[in-house]
Amino acid sequence: MLYGYMSDTLTKLQPGHIVMFNGARHRVTMVNDCRARIVPMEKVETQVEQIIDGKKVVVASFSKYGAGQNISPNSEIPILGYEKPTESEVPSLPGGGPVESVQRRKRGRPRKSPPVG
Repeated sequence: MLYGYMSDTLTKLQPGHIVMFNGARHRVTMVNDCRARIVPMEKVETQVEQIIDGKKVVVASFSKYGAGQNISPNSEIPILGYEKPTESEVPSLPGGGPVESVQRRKRGRPRKSPPVG
């Protein structure tokens, strides 16, 4: 299991793939049995316009990322490359540390939780 958040089912898309979708580059951020989540990599220029005295006036202009989309994990879309997910994209447990570092305890009494504070 790569990074602890993929399913055991083999799929074409994997987290970290860079794919071309609707003419724009997207990053695959999550894959499970039924969907793959892709997020655009480039920002889109957005302008907010308002009509004042019959004329369109640009009130604000800003760049933002587009919305992510869900597609089939076996979609036949071109894979452009691979980029290793950053630490912020790797899920962690409430106690800290990535999911891969969790070890199961053997029989016996469970450990006491550390004091919160």
